[in-house]
Formats: sequence, structure tokens, C-alpha cells
Amino acid sequence: MTINAWWRDSPEERYWMIAPSRGVVGDALIAPKADDDRRFEWSHELVACTEPGDTLFVWDRTLAVPGIGAWGRILGPLGEEDRMRRGRLLPHWRMPVSDTMRLASPISLASLRRVGGEIVALRDRLEAEVEGPVYFPFIGAPDTLAPAPAYIAKMPRDLVALLSSRFGFEFAL
Repeated sequence: MTINAWWRDSPEERYWMIAPSRGVVGDALIAPKADDDRRFEWSHELVACTEPGDTLFVWDRTLAVPGIGAWGRILGPLGEEDRMRRGRLLPHWRMPVSDTMRLASPISLASLRRVGGEIVALRDRLEAEVEGPVYFPFIGAPDTLAPAPAYIAKMPRDLVALLSSRFGFEFAL
């Protein structure tokens, strides 16, 4: 399988959301690569689709109220490293990232659900326009919206614009 890189010809599509299990990104995105022994996992393979200069939003589960709590930049270059998993060395993607900066006001799940109708409409529109998966960072209906169960997901530019307008942070779009 391969990634459906629907954003590849749109230079303004430079945004991602990561949901690290411990709320900390560290100095790099690191995820197992698909190989002959491992099944394809899109949320791991997306690490290889990030590019230097891209913006990375961080879904932080460790906050008192989990939500989008920080952001950083992809630094690059993309590399590979072997890491021990289940008693054997396996190849992993490694993409260096900047230190993350905390948002002054994290965007909680309750806040996202308040604009859930707009988020779902944006997702539905994108899915109608794009053939194949879009790797959207949120699943569910407006009132049940939740982060996708993924290590990293594609944050469409229009979603960044929506969140920026509703929650008061600014990015050059």
C-alpha cells in the first residue's frame, strides 16, 4: 500500500497533528516503517510525508483537559534508524522536529465539539473532493468528535484556518 498524498500539489497544505501517547514529542517523529514483516500503518507512514518547515500541532492527552496544547516545526531531514521492538531490531522513520511551544489557551475537546458541525462539514467536503483516504485528525459526529486514533494525521489548511479564527491563534496560511 501507499499513502494517498492528496496534498502533494498544494504548497499551502503544510500542517499535521500528532498525538503522542505521553504528550511529549521529543526531538523527532519516530514511527515503525512498513516492511515485509509488518503491516502497512498509515499513521506511521505519514511521518515520511512531512517536510522541513511544516507545522506540527500536538494533541496533549496529559493536560488536565486534553486538547491541542502545543505546536512546533518539522526540521528534517527524514532519516531511518533501527529500534528494538518486541525483541528485534526494526526499521523506523525518524524526522527531526523543533522544540514545541505551548498554546496560551489549549483547544479542548469540548471547545472543538462546540464547532464540531463546522469541523465535520470541512471533513465531509474534503472526503467528497479527494479520492481515497484523507487521514483527517478527528473522527465522529459534531457532538462525539474525538482525535483520530493515530500517531500523526494530516491537518488540512482549511481546518487550521477554522481553528485559528475560532480560538484566536494565528499562523501564516
